[in-house]
Amino acid sequence: MLTVTAFLASVALSMAVELKNPSFEEADTSADNTYGDRAQAWGRWGHWINRETEWKPVRTGTCIIGYHHWQISEKDNSGLYQDVEGVQANQKVTFSIYASKDEKANNEKVELRLEPLNGGDPLATQIYTMEEINTGWTQLSVTGTTKAKGVRVLVICYPKQSEGRDGALRFDDAEIVAK
Repeated sequence: MLTVTAFLASVALSMAVELKNPSFEEADTSADNTYGDRAQAWGRWGHWINRETEWKPVRTGTCIIGYHHWQISEKDNSGLYQDVEGVQANQKVTFSIYASKDEKANNEKVELRLEPLNGGDPLATQIYTMEEINTGWTQLSVTGTTKAKGVRVLVICYPKQSEGRDGALRFDDAEIVAK
């Protein structure tokens, strides 16, 4: 009986945590998002990482996050993040997202990262080179253990560090699982 109770408790914990707007379908409706290019519930920084309604293919729904690598003129990274409050302290967390690239995409890398709620030193990181991301959809993931309640999940795009940036990346269907 104790084993069944422990199993049910672990299933309940892993099902209780969800990302908001994981497929980027809903636009941020704040007044300073006049282009609708920010996804609701997701923060972002850097240049040219936008919610896209016209890009194809999408994995599900009608929207994706698009990283316009060919538009980048700076060497700084760009990314998006979400704070997830439902995660408990000392809980194993896996954050995943699907990515695809243009054939010409020559970014340096993509990093998935887990940080404490509201940001801080990384709890876990996973680096993906462009060779590891397909022109079809590739699931990327990072797994780590929280130290305190809550977690921040991040997707970080690093541009090519020299001239000749080309192509784009697409992101869709983010997910978090806490066990």
